[in-house]
Amino acid sequence: MPEALETTAPDIVESYRDFEPPPNFRQTIEILLKYVPPQYLVGLKTIVLVNRAGLTRDQRKRKVWSRNQKVQLTDAFGSYYAASKSSQAAVWLYVDNICDAESSWWRKVPVLRYLRPSDVLYHEIGHHISKVHRPEHSERENVAEDWSRKLWARFIRKHYWYLFPVLYALTRLLSPLVKLAKLNRAEGNS
Repeated sequence: MPEALETTAPDIVESYRDFEPPPNFRQTIEILLKYVPPQYLVGLKTIVLVNRAGLTRDQRKRKVWSRNQKVQLTDAFGSYYAASKSSQAAVWLYVDNICDAESSWWRKVPVLRYLRPSDVLYHEIGHHISKVHRPEHSERENVAEDWSRKLWARFIRKHYWYLFPVLYALTRLLSPLVKLAKLNRAEGNS
């Protein structure tokens, strides 16, 4: 009899030193994880939320590859660690770097609140999907970006489903006005 797939979400571990994350940051990550298809989370054990000061000295010195160049780990937004014999797969999110890259008012706007964290989280999960579930033999960062876009689109479609009928109605209403404005502009140039 085949073994059932483990479909539990990864554990979220917070490890901050002298840093207070924005309110509801962990909840934002939990909501974003909820919209990732469970089969893609199999094998991903932990999501670590950390800040630069929470890294060990060796980790602060470490560099990671990004787009054919090495980047200091302390400057990265996130990193993916594949499973090995001694550890399970994990995603690390550097919360202070993520928050520094966005405006503070973004956290008050519903869709924008998810934009930067989802970009980083889904990118790193994309590395996991590419490594474990759907190996692709092209540039790793491009594959991770493709998965990030797919997972973001799925999140928007499912989390903000109620916006689509409204946007459709607005498009139907505004379309004739846009055509009329273009026609007037074309006649004015003649």
